[in-house]
Amino acid sequence: MKKIGRLSKVIGVALLLVLIVLAALTYWHPGVRTTKGTTANQHRKVVRVVALGDSLTEGVGDPQKDEQGGYTGRLKTMIRQKDHVKVVMHNYGKSGDRSDQIEARLVKSSSMQHQLRRTQAVVMTVGGNDLLQTLTKNVTINQQSRLNTQLNSAETTYQQKLKHLLDTVRHYNPSAPIYLYSIYNPIYVYFADVEQVTNAVDEWNDATEQTAGKFKQLYMVDINRALSVGQFKSVTQQAKLKRTAQKANDGKLSAQSFQKQILASNSSDELNDYLSPVDHFHPNAKGYRLMTDYVFKQMQAHQQWLMK
Repeated sequence: MKKIGRLSKVIGVALLLVLIVLAALTYWHPGVRTTKGTTANQHRKVVRVVALGDSLTEGVGDPQKDEQGGYTGRLKTMIRQKDHVKVVMHNYGKSGDRSDQIEARLVKSSSMQHQLRRTQAVVMTVGGNDLLQTLTKNVTINQQSRLNTQLNSAETTYQQKLKHLLDTVRHYNPSAPIYLYSIYNPIYVYFADVEQVTNAVDEWNDATEQTAGKFKQLYMVDINRALSVGQFKSVTQQAKLKRTAQKANDGKLSAQSFQKQILASNSSDELNDYLSPVDHFHPNAKGYRLMTDYVFKQMQAHQQWLMK
């Protein structure tokens, strides 16, 4: 009887092991399961993406100027390679556009509207030119209280314009997830000591998030710190930047001091490894790769665009 009991236990254990192996093979079988526990037959075979925005969406600053460049070209390639679906990318970025100008183009363009209605995902860059316009008008204001007054007024106007833009996007496509980039401080490495600009960028991003928070299925892609500080990621490195900047500009921002800093660094070079040496403002290839990684991570976390 004891032998029979031991034999039953052995058979029971063997059956349990077989079931575990079968379950594992079913779970890990190639092509059966994918990310987030979804099955391959739940995925679309073709995904349409519409990119709206300014020069960052257009891809300005990237030496690779064809359709493979910028974050849009790289995102198309990344989705195809990692999610194994065909991607149709429509890039409607235009250099210099503010939020209201992006909306105006959308309202006037039947082709943009058509593609927006069909798309499964929307990616956007907006806000940088709105802030730049404000800072350009007030670059000589060194009194923080006066600058804050101007910025607060401009932020309120910007939020209204951004809401109009997002309302218009939702009018043509009520459900596609929107992945909205933050803005960054392109002159930080030269003016790390000028807190007015750093604070203005942070507050502008807060204003964007507050407005974006009113819309469903809208996800922020925060590239502010990563692109602003570039390779100077540690506290020690940033403290050194501030000391160097303080000596050069005495804590003040002006067109003259900015030009002096750029020329001192060598006009064919750029201190920030992620920005273009051509204009010291837009991302270079490395910067656009970073933007691609950040938005792809958000798209993987919120995969409505991939589901049928």
